[in-house]
Amino acid sequence: MTEYGQPTKVRARSVALSHAVELLTSRRKHAAVVPRDYVARIKKTLSARVGTPDAHFAAACDGDLVKAWEAFWLSKVGSKEPSDLTIAYLAGPEPLNDFRQLVKLGVHPHNIFGFESDAKEFNQALEASKTSEFPLLKIIRMPLERYLQAVPMSFDIIYFDACGPLPSPSQRTLRTVATAFRYQRLNPLSVLITNFAGPDPSNTALIKSFADLVSGYLYPRAFGESENSDWNLKEGPISDGFAPKTPNSDSFFDTVLKDLPRYYGNFITRQLFDLGSFIVPLARLASGGSASLWNTFFTKSAEDLAKLAAQMKTISVEGEGGDYIIDAHMNALGWTFCALLDAHDTEDYPTLESQSEALLQTWKRELSGSPEMKARDAIDAYCLLRNVQNPDWLTKGMEQLLIGYQYLQNMYMFCDVPTSELALFPVMAQFSYPYHYNVQETRRYRYVAEGKSTDMFLDVIPFDTCRYLYDWLPSTELVSESFDLAAHQLVYRFALDALLKHSIRYNNEYVFGGHVIGVNEKGYTEHLLIPRQMLTV
Repeated sequence: MTEYGQPTKVRARSVALSHAVELLTSRRKHAAVVPRDYVARIKKTLSARVGTPDAHFAAACDGDLVKAWEAFWLSKVGSKEPSDLTIAYLAGPEPLNDFRQLVKLGVHPHNIFGFESDAKEFNQALEASKTSEFPLLKIIRMPLERYLQAVPMSFDIIYFDACGPLPSPSQRTLRTVATAFRYQRLNPLSVLITNFAGPDPSNTALIKSFADLVSGYLYPRAFGESENSDWNLKEGPISDGFAPKTPNSDSFFDTVLKDLPRYYGNFITRQLFDLGSFIVPLARLASGGSASLWNTFFTKSAEDLAKLAAQMKTISVEGEGGDYIIDAHMNALGWTFCALLDAHDTEDYPTLESQSEALLQTWKRELSGSPEMKARDAIDAYCLLRNVQNPDWLTKGMEQLLIGYQYLQNMYMFCDVPTSELALFPVMAQFSYPYHYNVQETRRYRYVAEGKSTDMFLDVIPFDTCRYLYDWLPSTELVSESFDLAAHQLVYRFALDALLKHSIRYNNEYVFGGHVIGVNEKGYTEHLLIPRQMLTV
């Protein structure tokens, strides 16, 4: 049996690639985070509420403008056949396994790029290619990460079948994925497939280090996974009454340690969600010195603003500050950075295992891709922006938009009260180019290949830059003008509602309180992850 030809491995490859190719071609409309007909659907739903303010507001959403937005959506999403797709994958010594599967699915052979950096395995891959029916494969002798950093090419599918865990001090697994997002190497509508190993269960110290990382990452989240196929959602650890970590074995750390594979699988998905949609785009926006795009919005650098966020990390004796502790679910990544990278003498944060530092420093270093950017500063700065009222470090355009515009008086009232959050992240996203995850079409698997003992965690995640939403807004100084135009405002907010239906249970960082229709209404419920499926043959 070949190294990568075990039946379970073959099945994993087939289900992942088949879903990705189908989603970007025959089911492309389902890959988009916001469906093309979503704005029209909301207008129709609200219009049916005769005699209510909702019906009155819906009438202000001009039908011609809705059609204009749908045409704009189509120009951004487009259509593709399997032969149009461009793929990057790790070739290994047996490059034809993935290659043949892709060709079988209709991908053009010359649109498939394989990568292998090890000299011995590269030579084996060349020999396998020369003696096959496909002697002209593209097998590139360099790490995928280096290619993504150096070559201005983007892919519809990146299949990163890593041998190591996420993160890995020796294999740069996290850094490779972050680099793909950092340099926009995934197309605006694309699929990222990752396959990470679980940490070695025989290495007790490593297992505890991963339990520190995983529990620290998931602890501040408002919601977790129930692993229930009918309703995969439950309250987060804080709501369940867990402390982060205590000596008496009843903390969230201990819960994670007892069932690490399950929580590690959840961590992988949430890390990938955050990486593409928030961490890397924000870090990229905040980097670059005085010429940074950050200065389009703020008069202080992200590094300087991060210093001001120190008050959010602890509660003073007067009871001031402590936003990361009091509202951890609203500042989840800020809490996690503080918990995993700083020393503490309070039970509000965990006391980490001494051997965890190496893994946690690798995690921090690789979060923004290569070369390293100050992701933590960017996150702390953003958390500060959302928590400080009337800051004096906004540029004139942002000050007028976030402080000067009267959201409550000038915008329509729906399920959520309109606030400046309707502008903060979306306006920054015009420059930061986040990749938003499609929860509904995400698929996740776990398997152990025949003859192996290591758990593998396979994630198939569609990502969408949602330019039909962000580019619908004008430039920063004119956004408030667009909000004053009733129809333009309503089209934007109706479309934004669809994005928030994907993020509401997984991220509070984008826009908290931007829903037009509540998640309890039929046809507009939040999207939840399907539990990770165990693959067997």
